[in-house]
Amino acid sequence: MSAERVYRLLLRAYPRSFRSEYGSEMMLLFRDEYRSRNAAALRFWTTMVCDVARSATSMWLDVLSARVKDYTRLVEVIMKLAGILAVLLGVFGVVSALAEAVAGMRARPSGAYVLAVSLGVIAAALLLTAGAALLRSPVSGRHTATITLLASLVIVLIARLLHPWMGMLALIVGIGSPIALLAALYWPNRRSPSTSQQTGAY
Repeated sequence: MSAERVYRLLLRAYPRSFRSEYGSEMMLLFRDEYRSRNAAALRFWTTMVCDVARSATSMWLDVLSARVKDYTRLVEVIMKLAGILAVLLGVFGVVSALAEAVAGMRARPSGAYVLAVSLGVIAAALLLTAGAALLRSPVSGRHTATITLLASLVIVLIARLLHPWMGMLALIVGIGSPIALLAALYWPNRRSPSTSQQTGAY
């Protein structure tokens, strides 16, 4: 195997983007070094390998750091959007439950009906709480939002079992929105920064 092929293999240690941009220049520099020094000496190749290892490691750390920052920004955007949606759905839920309560009070409702509607208000308030937590702190608020969304979902299901007072739209919001928001909160975890590492040969 020629010296250039050996060095070409060493270049694989660098990120692909770096090799694409600077690989040809590095090969030219290597040829100059190879011709001007005793390339057969062990010291030459030891120095070459150490230089590549040191510089390639530094570059990969920079690449990974940039990807982590991009990933964090993506998570923050998703959390913000989920927070806004949770607040809007929470407001809708509160208004819907209160309107149902006002309408139901005229017909002397049963205790189960009153309890079910009250639980509906609580579930909607939990959606508001989840949204506020995500808007206040997009990343750290995810834990609080998870708990409140799960609690909201459970409460809606209990309210539905107590008395089927909810209309179809309110039921979709009450059950579907916590599930959809939970999926949005944890979707970024399926794709870690390291999965997008570029691979390939020079």
